Amino acid sequence: MDIRKIALVTVLILIAVVSFTRIAPWAADPQTHVHSIEQTEEKISTVMTLSGGAAATSATLSLLPGDMCTPIAEQLAELAKYFLLILSALYLEKFMIGITGVVTFSLFIPFACLILCGAVIFGKKNWITIAGKIAFIGIVLFLIVPASVKLSDMVYQTQAERVNNTVEEYNELNIEGETGGGLLGELTTITSNTVDRVTIFLSGLLESLAVMIVTACIIPILVFVFLIWIVKTVFTSNVLTIEAGEMASVLEKFKKQ
Repeated sequence: MDIRKIALVTVLILIAVVSFTRIAPWAADPQTHVHSIEQTEEKISTVMTLSGGAAATSATLSLLPGDMCTPIAEQLAELAKYFLLILSALYLEKFMIGITGVVTFSLFIPFACLILCGAVIFGKKNWITIAGKIAFIGIVLFLIVPASVKLSDMVYQTQAERVNNTVEEYNELNIEGETGGGLLGELTTITSNTVDRVTIFLSGLLESLAVMIVTACIIPILVFVFLIWIVKTVFTSNVLTIEAGEMASVLEKFKKQ
């Protein structure tokens, strides 16, 4: 085998080894994704507070006699379920931050380098296109989560004040009641002022839920679909395809150097 081919194969193997032993651990290190993890954990904390607030308020209202607060209690209990789904999506996003980097730099990139080595050794020019596609898929996979986290954070910051106000409303929410005398002395009814504050809290929960659904669920899905569309477009238009004549010309120039 030509010395120049040996040198090229050696460089490709070195890239694969560095990707597997150095870059993959770096991509999996939480310190590499400090900002993304902090933003995700902040949202998780907010969702847990709102979910717990909705469940606790619903349970408190359901203990009151009469049916005046039953619709509000049922609505709050239903919202708590939706917040649980958002919480699951955020935890999945947190776990994927490091996993995608490991998969890309320990599997896709080394595998692409090995295919390129085979293309150089056996002269399989079409393998270059395959290696390029594998490497491109790996890079897209690595970018999906950071891109979705960044875009979600940008959108979330525009509505963060409203969500924080809802959290404050829950912290300041104190369900007070009125106690009657005689035989009704042990029965407590909620005051109209408290009903108003609970209604405001419910309204804030609905708005916060909408914000969380958009930032934690819809935007990541849209980013994923957009990147998949880019991959499909690139493969369909053969952007990564190297023609046989061009490849032969490149190898010929490499040999002459």
